Amino acid sequence: MTGVAKYPWRSALRRASFRGANFYVETDSKASGRRVALHEYPKRDQPYGEDMGRRARRHTVEGYLVMSPRNQDYRGDRDALVQALEQEGPGQLVHPLLGNEQCICDTYSVSESRERGGYCTFHMLFIEAGSQEGASTGQTEDTGAGVSNAAGASDAATQGALDKGLSGTH
Repeated sequence: MTGVAKYPWRSALRRASFRGANFYVETDSKASGRRVALHEYPKRDQPYGEDMGRRARRHTVEGYLVMSPRNQDYRGDRDALVQALEQEGPGQLVHPLLGNEQCICDTYSVSESRERGGYCTFHMLFIEAGSQEGASTGQTEDTGAGVSNAAGASDAATQGALDKGLSGTH
C-alpha cells in the first residue's frame, strides 16, 4: 500500500498561499457560528435570543517557511508573504484542505529565532471577505423630512379651510 492510498486525504492536499505567496501550514482552526442578540427583560425568567445571521468565518493559521535544498534563502518568501498579508482588500487564500476562499488578513505575526536559523513561523488570522450583496445600500429614508413635509401640507390644508370658512365660501 502506498502512502497516498493509505491516507486518501493526502491526495487532496495543495500548497498553501495567500495572494500567490506560498507557505506551509503547521496547524489551523476555523471558527464561525451565529450572531445572536440576546434580549433579557425585567421580571421575566426567559430570555429571547434573536438570530442576526451567520458570523463571518475566521481561519487561524500557523504557517512556516524554511530553508531547503531547493530554497537556500527563505527570506524572499518571508518578505513576499508579509507584503501579501499587508495589502489592502481581500485576496485568495489557498488552504491545503479547505480549498480556496476570498479572505482579508486581520492580523499576523512572524517569529524568527537564532536557534532555528533558516526558519520562520507566521500566526495569521484570516476573515472571509464575503460580499456586499444583500447588504444595506446605505440609503435610508429621511423620516424627519417626511414628517416636516406632511406637517407643512397639513398646515396648508388647515389654513385653506380656515380661509374658506372665514370668507363665507363653502
